[in-house]
Amino acid sequence: MVQVYLEIMRPGNCLLAGIAALIGLLVAGSSPDPLTLALVFFAVFAVTGAGNGINDYFDREIDAINRPRRPIPSGRISPDWARGWSVVLFATGSALALFINALAFAIAVANSILLYLYARNLKVTPFAGNLAVGYLTGSTFLFGGAAGGNVGITVFLFSLAALATLAREIEKDIEDVAGDSASGARTLPIVIGERRSSFLAALFVVAAIVLSYLAPLGRAYLVAVTVADLLFLVALARILQGDAPRAQKMLKAGMTAALVAFMVAAASGLGYL
Repeated sequence: MVQVYLEIMRPGNCLLAGIAALIGLLVAGSSPDPLTLALVFFAVFAVTGAGNGINDYFDREIDAINRPRRPIPSGRISPDWARGWSVVLFATGSALALFINALAFAIAVANSILLYLYARNLKVTPFAGNLAVGYLTGSTFLFGGAAGGNVGITVFLFSLAALATLAREIEKDIEDVAGDSASGARTLPIVIGERRSSFLAALFVVAAIVLSYLAPLGRAYLVAVTVADLLFLVALARILQGDAPRAQKMLKAGMTAALVAFMVAAASGLGYL
């Protein structure tokens, strides 16, 4: 029974979000104590898990057809218990953030509200859903910066992550146009067309590449982020060729490499590089 509550959180995603927040904290230039590290990690872990749980709650009818083995459609947890568990996680994550500082608490509460609205409404709203996912992905770094008392430097990490995520979300929507059209969904490519959507995704990738070299994170970071940018350039080529499946996969690879570059920046700031 306990296992299903962890499963609905998707702990792998929670773990990555928690690590991203810790990177933001370390890039902020602070020397955090173990308690702050734990508060940052588990606050993000809880809020991310809550978002995944509430998403499954609102998607339960669709999942009954497409993903019947998930906790709710498989009958291992009731919709009401899944929703209640998500509320508990939202409250827990926000409470942990309150012990960090006021700005971290504000970000945790704002993200909790946005995750709920995304699952309920924004996901099916053209481009608004993409924007929400882009912001939420990048905001983990902002949360870490807020905990470290230096949001300014993490704005670069936030912007890079948000831009790359926006591009990937658009490419994923382009890839799913046939199925989304059949189901009556109104994604960005369906509303403005695949060509214009691809152009917008390409602009986001270019902006991310340019911004990555403007971040004042040291030479070691610049070397590391070049690897990510090369992958983004390959993704850009795929976007312009209209190859959405490969474009979004290359964007994912580039985002992973960018996360490594952020880790390098954090290590460099702590004097390990």
